[in-house]
Amino acid sequence: MIRVAHVVTAYSSAVTILAHKLAALDRYPDLNVTVITSPRPTGMHLPDPPVRHLTIPMLRSINPPTDLRSTRLLSRTLARERFDVVHSHTSKAGIIATLAARYARVPLIVHTHHGLPYYEGQSFARYHTYRLIEVVACRFRHHLFSQNRRDLAACVALMGDAEKVSYEGNGVDPEFVRKAADGELARAESDFPGPGLRVALVSRLEPVKRVAAFLEVCSLLQRRGLDVTAVIAGDGPLRPALEEEIAASGLRERVRLLGWAPHAPSLLAACDVAVLTSEKEGIPRALIEAMALGKPIVATDVPGTQELVVDGETGFLTPLGNVAAMADKIADLATDTDLRHRLGQAGQDRVQEHFNDLKIAEFLHDFYVREHERRRGRA
Repeated sequence: MIRVAHVVTAYSSAVTILAHKLAALDRYPDLNVTVITSPRPTGMHLPDPPVRHLTIPMLRSINPPTDLRSTRLLSRTLARERFDVVHSHTSKAGIIATLAARYARVPLIVHTHHGLPYYEGQSFARYHTYRLIEVVACRFRHHLFSQNRRDLAACVALMGDAEKVSYEGNGVDPEFVRKAADGELARAESDFPGPGLRVALVSRLEPVKRVAAFLEVCSLLQRRGLDVTAVIAGDGPLRPALEEEIAASGLRERVRLLGWAPHAPSLLAACDVAVLTSEKEGIPRALIEAMALGKPIVATDVPGTQELVVDGETGFLTPLGNVAAMADKIADLATDTDLRHRLGQAGQDRVQEHFNDLKIAEFLHDFYVREHERRRGRA
């Protein structure tokens, strides 16, 4: 039995972006899977993780005293539990878990980049600070995974060895998504504020997601007289500012900001078009779910999303910051139901073949077993 700990900062990530993968890994009889996150947030009705769950206080933001304490607590937990593998996700958890696992002498330390924390468009100081942190962390890792192919070269540069880098990809369990979507479909349909073409954006409300651009798109469509109704599902530091913008723009009858929405798959099933306005992604899970449900996509033409959405085949990619172009594509879909159906079916087929968490779990299982046996052979 190989004891594997997956570490991610936010509790919500264990029941959203990692849930299908963890559940699929836990089905293998030679794996004992645990997920370690920060405690469940108070006041949020979130499901339990699909595998054994441990908690360590961890913050998403950088706070050196708190981060040091989190690293010490996590290291003690890893040593006590005698894990064979520590597999971290997202940048902040990746730093804490890597250092804690190294101190606890975990045999195999790996990390998945859900999009690199440094990218074009950041300030000089932030870009080079984040890159330096990753360079240091990678000295203590045995292997690095990337969710998208574009970041592979940068990951090889971080690790200094192409043999220590693999493409993992991202995906969902399509059948699970469809069943989850059916569960609260009536509620989701009532969440849209009015009649018209239903557009859904599911995203954390933080600067890199550029959700304010979606409000500009909605304002432009409203001025054009197009009958569109939209929901934004997600929470984050920009929520108060976005609520103010919805009121100031006269969009309250057109756009509803729902906050954290555990029924996000149902919202995607209820919509006609799924949208994302990010300036970069790993591989955007919300769009994978929308495609698994047969929905056409309109999204920004940025790293990560480019690998998921095939422009003109499963949806449309528009230049970052070009609000008019995104509005044009949504308008095209509003007047052409056959086009929506054709793009949606192609997206569904693409997810089944290339973005399936069951296949990714098989890949990770084989990696854990192979590396575990190799390290045992050295002992």
